[in-house]
Amino acid sequence: MKKRISLILVVSLLTVALLACDKEKIETPVENPQETVQQETEDVQEVDADAMPEFSYTSVAYDEVYEYFSGSIQCIEITDSNHSKLADAVNDYFSEQVEQFNKTCNNMVKAAEDANNQLEQDKVNNEGEENEFVYDYIAYYSYDISVEVTRSDNQMFSIRMDEYDYEGGAHGVDNIYGITFDTQTGEILENTCFEASVASIADTINSEIDSSPQEAKDLLTEDYQDYIHRMETGLLSSVAVWFNERGIVIGFPESTIAPHAAGIITFNVPYSKLDDFDEKYIPDGEFYTADISNMGLAEMIDVNGDGNDDIVYLETTEDTENYTNTYTLHIGEDEIKLSDVDLYYCDPMFVHCSTGNYFMITTTASNDWHTIHMYNADKNFAIVQSLDGTIREIWNNKAKISYRVDAFGTWTAVKDYTYDGNGFSTNETYDKLQNDPRTNGNAMGITLLKNLDYTDENGDSETLKAGTVIYPITNYENQLEFVNKDGTIQGYFDYIYEDGVRYVNGVEEYKMFDNMPYAG
Repeated sequence: MKKRISLILVVSLLTVALLACDKEKIETPVENPQETVQQETEDVQEVDADAMPEFSYTSVAYDEVYEYFSGSIQCIEITDSNHSKLADAVNDYFSEQVEQFNKTCNNMVKAAEDANNQLEQDKVNNEGEENEFVYDYIAYYSYDISVEVTRSDNQMFSIRMDEYDYEGGAHGVDNIYGITFDTQTGEILENTCFEASVASIADTINSEIDSSPQEAKDLLTEDYQDYIHRMETGLLSSVAVWFNERGIVIGFPESTIAPHAAGIITFNVPYSKLDDFDEKYIPDGEFYTADISNMGLAEMIDVNGDGNDDIVYLETTEDTENYTNTYTLHIGEDEIKLSDVDLYYCDPMFVHCSTGNYFMITTTASNDWHTIHMYNADKNFAIVQSLDGTIREIWNNKAKISYRVDAFGTWTAVKDYTYDGNGFSTNETYDKLQNDPRTNGNAMGITLLKNLDYTDENGDSETLKAGTVIYPITNYENQLEFVNKDGTIQGYFDYIYEDGVRYVNGVEEYKMFDNMPYAG
């Protein structure tokens, strides 16, 4: 499904991102039209109607400079030649999204400036007063939109979009929405396209809530049923809607069916439970995943492929005296228990693929270290493997695992794995850091304190002067690949790792670089 692209392709996509995810066409006059027609005929590529859409992620950062505001938006671009209508539709959609994003950022920058000006004035007015330090802080605002392709095949191309708006206070505001395209025509499938299925969607959601333990139901708002009914009568217009391999996903906004602290609540209704759903949009493959709520709400899952659903839910037992949690995943009459005293978060997922049925449970320890625990549902839920990291993306027998790397800073990296009943395996020996500013609007740079000798992309020796900011993007055994913010500088340098410290040209890393974001 999701297509991993080479660094060269990322560079070519940068121009698209910086032009608000739009394409600029330039016409060049020609002297001989007949020759041009002949050339175009020779260059025509045969369209493969069965090919899956290929796509890439790009990122656009808000480029107006104000030190107390940051903003970024991810975009999607279709990169293959077989889906031109879809490519145009996706490009048009994200062009509009970026335009609106920039307008919102402009308004937020103005609001942040006004807030800080007022704080400065209040600080002056209260100098010497008992409460003078109440105003001794900075108003920092941010606005970020991230995207995730949740389904990509010859029928549907569906995207989940997460929006986070922070304007001071203890927390910001999360919003979530989805957009779905017909892969062949590029048509946006409005929520009204699924009007016939709304009643069955509501019935399934109510059934899963009714099957949940009382502790989970007690976490819902008293009027949660009113919101579900509103969704049903409003033809899905009051909720977020997107699709995955399993079915339709309904996202209820914060503070609707659950308190604000519970965040956005989602339900994944299988295609098999949707009444009068257009069969052409039902995926051909058998692979699917089912996310299991960490607040205890039940999922109805055919765990063993026997046609019967099991009630699956996560039970959390808090030890308030020792500030620890014990997690128990209930699967019908069976259970999986995790009782590591250092755990404080648990995120379970069911995976049905061509090699079997699995539960992938990602746990988080108090030091923010993540571990994936893989259990075989076809072999009495036996533990298969525990692997450091989290599941970034997963497909039939393949997965992209995200993990933490310490190399001239602390970075998130990914590796591509295969998986089956024997666990996860990979042939990749290097770390792909998720820090490329051309595709990640939140990428972080480190600053040279001394001149840096490096090898450029052509194999030539070059030198960067002290004060230059570079962005690490790939960590090899004794080499670090980097770019600068706009990608015009690309290269790598060698280093030596001894006794917990890295050395570049004999200089230890802390004397070579500044602003390295170490964590943990």
